Amino acid sequence: MSQIRGETNLTNVDRKVLEAFVVDNPELEHLEALLEQFNIFEAIGAVRQELRHSDFLAFLLNPQENHGLGDVFLKRLLQKILVATQDVVVPITPIDLDIWSLDHILVRREWQHIDILLLDEAHKFAIIIENKIDSSEHSNQLLRYREQVRRHYPGWGIIGLYLTPDGESPSDEAREMYLSMDYGFVCNILERLVESRASTLGADILTLLRHYTQMLRRHIMSESDIAELCRRIYQKHQRALDLIYEHRPDRQTTVQMILEKLIQETPDMVLDAHLKGNIRFVVQEWDVPILLEGKDWTASHRILLFEFRNEVDSLKLILYIGPGPQETRQKLLDMALQKMPPFKPVHKTLRIKWNSIYQQPFLTAKSYEDASDDQLEAEIRKHWTAFLENDLPKIKAALKAEDWIWQSANTTPLT
Repeated sequence: MSQIRGETNLTNVDRKVLEAFVVDNPELEHLEALLEQFNIFEAIGAVRQELRHSDFLAFLLNPQENHGLGDVFLKRLLQKILVATQDVVVPITPIDLDIWSLDHILVRREWQHIDILLLDEAHKFAIIIENKIDSSEHSNQLLRYREQVRRHYPGWGIIGLYLTPDGESPSDEAREMYLSMDYGFVCNILERLVESRASTLGADILTLLRHYTQMLRRHIMSESDIAELCRRIYQKHQRALDLIYEHRPDRQTTVQMILEKLIQETPDMVLDAHLKGNIRFVVQEWDVPILLEGKDWTASHRILLFEFRNEVDSLKLILYIGPGPQETRQKLLDMALQKMPPFKPVHKTLRIKWNSIYQQPFLTAKSYEDASDDQLEAEIRKHWTAFLENDLPKIKAALKAEDWIWQSANTTPLT
Protein backbone atom coordinates (compact mmCIF):
# COMPACT_ATOMS: atom_id res chain seq x y z
CA MET A 1 0.00 0.00 0.00
CA SER A 2 1.47 3.37 -0.94
CA GLN A 3 2.01 5.74 1.94
CA ILE A 4 1.46 9.45 1.78
CA ARG A 5 4.90 10.78 0.79
CA GLY A 6 6.50 7.89 2.57
CA GLU A 7 5.04 9.22 5.87
CA THR A 8 8.41 10.75 6.82
CA ASN A 9 8.01 13.49 4.20
CA LEU A 10 4.50 14.46 5.30
CA THR A 11 4.61 18.18 6.10
CA ASN A 12 2.92 19.68 9.14
CA VAL A 13 0.48 21.47 6.85
CA ASP A 14 -0.39 18.21 5.11
CA ARG A 15 -0.85 16.44 8.41
CA LYS A 16 -3.13 19.16 9.74
CA VAL A 17 -5.39 19.19 6.67
CA LEU A 18 -5.71 15.40 6.86
CA GLU A 19 -6.54 15.57 10.56
CA ALA A 20 -9.15 18.27 9.90
CA PHE A 21 -10.67 16.05 7.24
CA VAL A 22 -11.05 12.91 9.38
CA VAL A 23 -11.80 14.48 12.80
CA ASP A 24 -15.16 16.11 13.62
CA ASN A 25 -16.38 16.20 10.02
CA PRO A 26 -20.20 15.92 10.18
CA GLU A 27 -20.63 16.02 6.39
CA LEU A 28 -18.22 13.13 5.96
CA GLU A 29 -20.05 11.21 8.68
CA HIS A 30 -23.35 11.88 6.87
CA LEU A 31 -21.88 10.65 3.59
CA GLU A 32 -20.51 7.51 5.24
CA ALA A 33 -23.91 6.84 6.85
CA LEU A 34 -25.62 7.09 3.45
CA LEU A 35 -23.12 4.77 1.83
CA GLU A 36 -23.30 2.23 4.64
CA GLN A 37 -26.98 1.54 3.92
CA PHE A 38 -27.24 -1.88 2.30
CA ASN A 39 -28.01 -1.89 -1.40
CA ILE A 40 -28.36 -5.09 -3.40
CA PHE A 41 -27.00 -3.54 -6.61
CA GLU A 42 -23.90 -2.31 -4.80
CA ALA A 43 -23.49 -5.71 -3.13
CA ILE A 44 -23.33 -7.55 -6.47
CA GLY A 45 -20.99 -4.98 -8.04
CA ALA A 46 -23.48 -3.76 -10.63
CA VAL A 47 -23.23 -0.01 -9.95
CA ARG A 48 -21.42 1.08 -13.11
CA GLN A 49 -21.78 -2.04 -15.23
CA GLU A 50 -23.65 -1.10 -18.40
CA LEU A 51 -24.61 -4.70 -19.11
CA ARG A 52 -26.27 -5.11 -15.70
CA HIS A 53 -28.17 -1.82 -16.05
CA SER A 54 -29.35 -2.86 -19.50
CA ASP A 55 -30.41 -6.27 -18.17
CA PHE A 56 -32.48 -4.71 -15.40
CA LEU A 57 -34.04 -2.05 -17.62
CA ALA A 58 -34.94 -4.69 -20.22
CA PHE A 59 -36.63 -6.65 -17.43
CA LEU A 60 -38.68 -3.62 -16.33
CA LEU A 61 -39.56 -2.62 -19.90
CA ASN A 62 -40.87 -6.09 -20.74
CA PRO A 63 -44.62 -6.19 -19.96
CA GLN A 64 -44.51 -9.99 -19.94
CA GLU A 65 -42.03 -10.23 -17.07
CA ASN A 66 -43.22 -10.99 -13.54
CA HIS A 67 -42.57 -7.55 -12.01
CA GLY A 68 -46.27 -6.69 -11.87
CA LEU A 69 -45.91 -3.38 -13.72
CA GLY A 70 -47.31 -4.59 -17.02
CA ASP A 71 -46.62 -1.97 -19.70
CA VAL A 72 -46.92 0.99 -17.31
CA PHE A 73 -43.20 1.70 -16.90
CA LEU A 74 -42.64 1.42 -20.65
CA LYS A 75 -45.52 3.79 -21.41
CA ARG A 76 -44.57 6.35 -18.76
CA LEU A 77 -40.96 6.40 -19.89
CA LEU A 78 -41.82 6.88 -23.56
CA GLN A 79 -44.50 9.47 -22.85
CA LYS A 80 -42.22 11.57 -20.69
CA ILE A 81 -39.34 11.54 -23.14
CA LEU A 82 -41.64 12.35 -26.09
CA VAL A 83 -43.17 15.31 -24.26
CA ALA A 84 -39.77 16.63 -23.17
CA THR A 85 -38.13 16.39 -26.60
CA GLN A 86 -39.14 18.24 -29.74
CA ASP A 87 -35.91 18.08 -31.78
CA VAL A 88 -36.56 14.66 -33.30
CA VAL A 89 -39.50 13.62 -35.48
CA VAL A 90 -41.02 10.43 -34.05
CA PRO A 91 -43.66 8.12 -35.54
CA ILE A 92 -45.90 7.99 -32.44
CA THR A 93 -47.37 10.46 -29.94
CA PRO A 94 -47.94 10.36 -26.17
CA ILE A 95 -51.68 10.01 -26.92
CA ASP A 96 -51.03 6.94 -29.09
CA LEU A 97 -49.16 5.38 -26.20
CA ASP A 98 -52.00 6.13 -23.81
CA ILE A 99 -54.54 4.39 -26.06
CA TRP A 100 -52.48 1.44 -27.21
CA SER A 101 -51.80 -1.74 -25.31
CA LEU A 102 -48.11 -2.63 -25.32
CA ASP A 103 -48.56 -5.90 -23.46
CA HIS A 104 -47.24 -7.98 -26.35
CA ILE A 105 -44.16 -5.93 -27.14
CA LEU A 106 -41.00 -8.01 -27.70
CA VAL A 107 -37.86 -7.04 -25.79
CA ARG A 108 -34.51 -8.18 -27.17
CA ARG A 109 -31.04 -7.79 -25.64
CA GLU A 110 -27.88 -7.39 -27.73
CA TRP A 111 -29.63 -8.10 -31.03
CA GLN A 112 -27.08 -7.00 -33.65
CA HIS A 113 -25.16 -5.50 -30.67
CA ILE A 114 -28.06 -3.15 -29.81
CA ASP A 115 -28.29 -2.80 -26.01
CA ILE A 116 -32.11 -3.00 -25.87
CA LEU A 117 -34.49 -3.35 -28.80
CA LEU A 118 -38.26 -3.13 -28.34
CA LEU A 119 -40.45 -4.46 -31.16
CA ASP A 120 -44.19 -3.81 -31.47
CA GLU A 121 -45.59 -5.98 -34.25
CA ALA A 122 -49.15 -4.71 -33.75
CA HIS A 123 -48.31 -1.05 -34.29
CA LYS A 124 -45.23 -1.54 -36.48
CA PHE A 125 -42.71 0.43 -34.50
CA ALA A 126 -39.33 -0.32 -32.97
CA ILE A 127 -37.44 1.38 -30.16
CA ILE A 128 -33.63 1.30 -30.02
CA ILE A 129 -32.09 2.02 -26.61
CA GLU A 130 -28.34 2.60 -26.48
CA ASN A 131 -27.15 2.70 -22.87
CA LYS A 132 -23.88 4.39 -21.86
CA ILE A 133 -22.56 4.70 -18.30
CA ASP A 134 -18.80 5.27 -18.49
CA SER A 135 -18.31 5.10 -22.25
CA SER A 136 -19.35 7.08 -25.30
CA GLU A 137 -20.78 6.48 -28.73
CA HIS A 138 -18.20 5.21 -31.22
CA SER A 139 -17.78 4.01 -34.82
CA ASN A 140 -21.10 5.50 -35.99
CA GLN A 141 -22.81 2.77 -33.98
CA LEU A 142 -26.09 4.68 -33.57
CA LEU A 143 -26.47 5.13 -37.32
CA ARG A 144 -25.52 1.50 -37.94
CA TYR A 145 -28.07 0.24 -35.41
CA ARG A 146 -30.86 2.28 -36.96
CA GLU A 147 -29.97 1.05 -40.44
CA GLN A 148 -29.94 -2.57 -39.26
CA VAL A 149 -33.42 -2.20 -37.75
CA ARG A 150 -34.70 -0.41 -40.87
CA ARG A 151 -33.46 -3.26 -43.09
CA HIS A 152 -34.94 -6.01 -40.91
CA TYR A 153 -38.25 -4.21 -40.31
CA PRO A 154 -38.99 -2.22 -43.49
CA GLY A 155 -41.81 0.28 -43.20
CA TRP A 156 -41.75 0.34 -39.39
CA GLY A 157 -41.49 3.53 -37.38
CA ILE A 158 -38.22 3.71 -35.43
CA ILE A 159 -37.49 5.63 -32.24
CA GLY A 160 -33.91 5.90 -31.02
CA LEU A 161 -33.15 6.60 -27.35
CA TYR A 162 -29.66 7.51 -26.17
CA LEU A 163 -29.49 6.89 -22.40
CA THR A 164 -26.63 8.39 -20.37
CA PRO A 165 -26.20 9.59 -16.77
CA ASP A 166 -26.40 13.27 -17.80
CA GLY A 167 -28.55 13.16 -20.92
CA GLU A 168 -25.54 13.56 -23.19
CA SER A 169 -26.36 14.33 -26.82
CA PRO A 170 -25.49 11.76 -29.47
CA SER A 171 -23.10 12.60 -32.30
CA ASP A 172 -24.12 15.26 -34.81
CA GLU A 173 -24.90 12.60 -37.41
CA ALA A 174 -27.29 10.76 -35.08
CA ARG A 175 -28.81 13.76 -33.30
CA GLU A 176 -31.82 13.97 -35.60
CA MET A 177 -32.61 10.27 -35.12
CA TYR A 178 -32.07 9.70 -31.38
CA LEU A 179 -33.69 11.29 -28.34
CA SER A 180 -31.36 12.05 -25.44
CA MET A 181 -32.48 10.59 -22.12
CA ASP A 182 -30.79 10.74 -18.72
CA TYR A 183 -31.07 8.38 -15.78
CA GLY A 184 -33.07 11.04 -13.93
CA PHE A 185 -36.01 10.16 -16.21
CA VAL A 186 -35.72 6.53 -15.24
CA CYS A 187 -35.28 7.24 -11.54
CA ASN A 188 -38.17 9.71 -11.24
CA ILE A 189 -40.61 7.44 -13.04
CA LEU A 190 -39.69 4.43 -10.93
CA GLU A 191 -39.97 6.43 -7.71
CA ARG A 192 -43.46 7.60 -8.68
CA LEU A 193 -44.49 4.06 -9.55
CA VAL A 194 -43.21 2.81 -6.18
CA GLU A 195 -45.29 5.50 -4.47
CA SER A 196 -48.48 5.06 -6.51
CA ARG A 197 -48.40 1.25 -6.67
CA ALA A 198 -47.11 0.42 -3.21
CA SER A 199 -50.34 -1.41 -2.37
CA THR A 200 -50.41 -3.56 -5.52
CA LEU A 201 -46.79 -4.44 -6.21
CA GLY A 202 -45.15 -7.34 -4.41
CA ALA A 203 -42.89 -6.52 -1.46
CA ASP A 204 -39.84 -8.00 -3.21
CA ILE A 205 -40.40 -5.90 -6.34
CA LEU A 206 -40.88 -2.75 -4.26
CA THR A 207 -37.63 -3.45 -2.44
CA LEU A 208 -35.82 -4.07 -5.72
CA LEU A 209 -37.11 -0.83 -7.25
CA ARG A 210 -36.21 1.17 -4.15
CA HIS A 211 -32.70 -0.27 -4.15
CA TYR A 212 -32.28 0.51 -7.83
CA THR A 213 -33.41 4.14 -7.54
CA GLN A 214 -31.29 4.54 -4.40
CA MET A 215 -28.26 3.25 -6.29
CA LEU A 216 -28.98 5.62 -9.21
CA ARG A 217 -29.14 8.60 -6.88
CA ARG A 218 -25.99 7.55 -5.05
CA HIS A 219 -23.77 6.78 -8.00
CA ILE A 220 -25.19 7.57 -11.44
CA MET A 221 -27.14 10.83 -11.34
CA SER A 222 -24.87 13.87 -11.24
CA GLU A 223 -27.37 16.01 -9.31
CA SER A 224 -28.03 13.49 -6.55
CA ASP A 225 -27.95 14.33 -2.85
CA ILE A 226 -24.73 12.40 -2.53
CA ALA A 227 -23.16 14.30 -5.43
CA GLU A 228 -24.05 17.61 -3.77
CA LEU A 229 -22.70 16.40 -0.43
CA CYS A 230 -19.46 15.31 -2.12
CA ARG A 231 -19.08 18.74 -3.72
CA ARG A 232 -19.52 20.48 -0.36
CA ILE A 233 -16.97 18.17 1.27
CA TYR A 234 -14.50 18.79 -1.55
CA GLN A 235 -14.88 22.56 -1.33
CA LYS A 236 -14.14 22.44 2.40
CA HIS A 237 -11.34 19.86 2.29
CA GLN A 238 -9.86 20.22 -1.18
CA ARG A 239 -6.22 19.99 -0.06
CA ALA A 240 -6.78 16.83 1.99
CA LEU A 241 -8.76 15.11 -0.76
CA ASP A 242 -6.23 16.06 -3.44
CA LEU A 243 -3.49 14.63 -1.24
CA ILE A 244 -5.41 11.39 -0.72
CA TYR A 245 -6.22 11.15 -4.44
CA GLU A 246 -2.58 11.72 -5.38
CA HIS A 247 -1.58 8.65 -3.37
CA ARG A 248 -4.60 6.47 -3.99
CA PRO A 249 -3.97 2.80 -4.84
CA ASP A 250 -4.81 2.29 -8.51
CA ARG A 251 -5.48 -0.97 -10.35
CA GLN A 252 -1.79 -1.57 -11.03
CA THR A 253 -0.99 -1.04 -7.36
CA THR A 254 -3.78 -3.41 -6.36
CA VAL A 255 -2.44 -6.08 -8.73
CA GLN A 256 1.08 -5.48 -7.42
CA MET A 257 -0.09 -6.09 -3.84
CA ILE A 258 -1.89 -9.29 -4.89
CA LEU A 259 1.22 -10.61 -6.65
CA GLU A 260 3.57 -9.79 -3.79
CA LYS A 261 1.24 -11.58 -1.38
CA LEU A 262 1.07 -14.67 -3.62
CA ILE A 263 4.85 -14.83 -4.00
CA GLN A 264 5.42 -14.43 -0.27
CA GLU A 265 2.84 -17.12 0.48
CA THR A 266 4.58 -19.62 -1.79
CA PRO A 267 7.41 -21.70 -0.25
CA ASP A 268 10.74 -21.56 -2.10
CA MET A 269 9.87 -18.23 -3.75
CA VAL A 270 11.85 -15.07 -3.00
CA LEU A 271 10.88 -11.54 -3.99
CA ASP A 272 13.55 -9.57 -5.80
CA ALA A 273 13.39 -5.91 -6.85
CA HIS A 274 9.78 -4.90 -7.36
CA LEU A 275 7.99 -1.79 -8.54
CA LYS A 276 4.38 -1.29 -9.57
CA GLY A 277 5.02 -2.28 -13.18
CA ASN A 278 7.70 -4.94 -12.61
CA ILE A 279 7.44 -7.50 -9.82
CA ARG A 280 10.46 -9.82 -9.86
CA PHE A 281 11.03 -13.04 -7.97
CA VAL A 282 13.09 -16.21 -8.12
CA VAL A 283 13.06 -19.82 -7.01
CA GLN A 284 15.22 -19.85 -3.88
CA GLU A 285 17.23 -22.92 -4.90
CA TRP A 286 18.52 -21.01 -7.92
CA ASP A 287 20.61 -18.81 -5.62
CA VAL A 288 23.88 -20.54 -6.48
CA PRO A 289 27.14 -18.72 -7.31
CA ILE A 290 27.07 -19.05 -11.08
CA LEU A 291 23.55 -17.58 -11.25
CA LEU A 292 24.53 -14.69 -8.94
CA GLU A 293 27.05 -13.07 -11.27
CA GLY A 294 24.63 -10.67 -12.90
CA LYS A 295 25.31 -6.98 -13.44
CA ASP A 296 23.42 -3.83 -14.41
CA TRP A 297 20.06 -5.25 -13.36
CA THR A 298 19.00 -5.77 -9.73
CA ALA A 299 21.01 -5.44 -6.52
CA SER A 300 20.78 -9.20 -5.96
CA HIS A 301 23.03 -9.84 -9.03
CA ARG A 302 20.71 -12.65 -10.09
CA ILE A 303 20.96 -13.54 -13.77
CA LEU A 304 17.75 -15.58 -13.96
CA LEU A 305 14.56 -13.89 -12.72
CA PHE A 306 10.83 -14.25 -13.16
CA GLU A 307 9.12 -10.93 -13.75
CA PHE A 308 5.46 -9.98 -13.75
CA ARG A 309 4.92 -7.23 -16.33
CA ASN A 310 2.07 -5.34 -14.70
CA GLU A 311 0.57 -3.01 -17.31
CA VAL A 312 -2.59 -0.90 -17.06
CA ASP A 313 -4.60 -3.43 -19.06
CA SER A 314 -2.52 -6.62 -19.04
CA LEU A 315 -0.49 -8.90 -16.78
CA LYS A 316 2.13 -11.33 -18.05
CA LEU A 317 4.66 -13.58 -16.32
CA ILE A 318 8.07 -13.72 -18.02
CA LEU A 319 11.31 -15.58 -17.21
CA TYR A 320 14.31 -13.47 -18.19
CA ILE A 321 17.97 -14.22 -18.68
CA GLY A 322 19.49 -10.92 -17.58
CA PRO A 323 22.88 -9.25 -18.02
CA GLY A 324 25.90 -11.24 -16.87
CA PRO A 325 28.75 -13.44 -18.13
CA GLN A 326 28.14 -14.37 -21.76
CA GLU A 327 29.05 -18.03 -21.26
CA THR A 328 26.45 -18.47 -18.50
CA ARG A 329 23.81 -16.62 -20.48
CA GLN A 330 24.49 -18.70 -23.60
CA LYS A 331 24.21 -21.98 -21.68
CA LEU A 332 20.87 -20.88 -20.20
CA LEU A 333 19.56 -19.91 -23.64
CA ASP A 334 20.77 -23.23 -25.14
CA MET A 335 18.91 -25.08 -22.38
CA ALA A 336 15.72 -23.14 -23.15
CA LEU A 337 16.03 -23.78 -26.89
CA GLN A 338 16.49 -27.50 -26.30
CA LYS A 339 13.58 -27.85 -23.89
CA MET A 340 10.53 -26.35 -25.54
CA PRO A 341 8.10 -26.57 -23.82
CA PRO A 342 8.04 -25.41 -21.10
CA PHE A 343 10.43 -22.76 -22.40
CA LYS A 344 9.37 -20.36 -25.15
CA PRO A 345 12.42 -18.27 -26.13
CA VAL A 346 11.47 -15.15 -28.06
CA HIS A 347 14.92 -15.01 -29.74
CA LYS A 348 17.29 -17.81 -30.73
CA THR A 349 20.39 -15.70 -30.15
CA LEU A 350 21.53 -13.70 -27.15
CA ARG A 351 20.34 -10.12 -26.95
CA ILE A 352 22.54 -7.40 -25.50
CA LYS A 353 20.99 -7.57 -22.02
CA TRP A 354 17.76 -9.54 -21.68
CA ASN A 355 16.34 -12.69 -23.25
CA SER A 356 12.78 -13.76 -22.55
CA ILE A 357 12.68 -17.57 -22.41
CA TYR A 358 9.21 -18.13 -20.93
CA GLN A 359 5.98 -16.13 -21.10
CA GLN A 360 2.55 -16.78 -19.66
CA PRO A 361 -0.35 -14.28 -19.87
CA PHE A 362 -2.34 -13.89 -16.66
CA LEU A 363 -4.73 -11.03 -17.47
CA THR A 364 -5.84 -9.47 -20.76
CA ALA A 365 -7.70 -6.20 -21.38
CA LYS A 366 -10.98 -8.12 -21.25
CA SER A 367 -10.13 -9.40 -17.75
CA TYR A 368 -10.27 -5.85 -16.39
CA GLU A 369 -13.70 -5.00 -17.84
CA ASP A 370 -16.23 -4.51 -15.02
CA ALA A 371 -14.05 -6.65 -12.71
CA SER A 372 -13.86 -5.94 -8.99
CA ASP A 373 -10.58 -6.25 -7.10
CA ASP A 374 -11.78 -9.56 -5.63
CA GLN A 375 -12.57 -10.90 -9.11
CA LEU A 376 -9.15 -9.84 -10.38
CA GLU A 377 -7.47 -11.56 -7.44
CA ALA A 378 -9.44 -14.75 -8.08
CA GLU A 379 -8.37 -14.72 -11.74
CA ILE A 380 -4.72 -14.11 -10.84
CA ARG A 381 -4.78 -16.87 -8.21
CA LYS A 382 -6.22 -19.29 -10.76
CA HIS A 383 -3.36 -18.67 -13.18
CA TRP A 384 -0.77 -18.69 -10.38
CA THR A 385 -1.98 -22.08 -9.17
CA ALA A 386 -1.85 -23.44 -12.73
CA PHE A 387 1.71 -22.11 -13.10
CA LEU A 388 2.83 -23.71 -9.82
CA GLU A 389 1.27 -27.05 -10.72
CA ASN A 390 2.18 -27.26 -14.41
CA ASP A 391 4.97 -25.13 -15.89
CA LEU A 392 7.07 -24.34 -12.81
CA PRO A 393 7.91 -28.00 -11.97
CA LYS A 394 9.07 -28.50 -15.57
CA ILE A 395 11.19 -25.35 -15.49
CA LYS A 396 12.77 -26.36 -12.18
CA ALA A 397 13.44 -29.88 -13.47
CA ALA A 398 15.13 -28.47 -16.57
CA LEU A 399 17.51 -26.39 -14.47
CA LYS A 400 18.22 -29.28 -12.09
CA ALA A 401 19.36 -31.32 -15.09
CA GLU A 402 22.05 -28.72 -15.89
CA ASP A 403 25.00 -30.14 -13.94
CA TRP A 404 27.21 -27.13 -14.65
CA ILE A 405 24.93 -24.95 -12.51
CA TRP A 406 25.13 -27.10 -9.42
CA GLN A 407 28.76 -28.14 -9.81
CA SER A 408 29.69 -24.47 -9.65
CA ALA A 409 28.16 -24.33 -6.19
CA ASN A 410 29.82 -27.56 -5.09
CA THR A 411 26.40 -28.66 -3.96
CA THR A 412 23.37 -30.55 -5.14
CA PRO A 413 20.07 -28.90 -5.96
CA LEU A 414 17.45 -28.77 -3.27
CA THR A 415 14.54 -31.18 -3.59
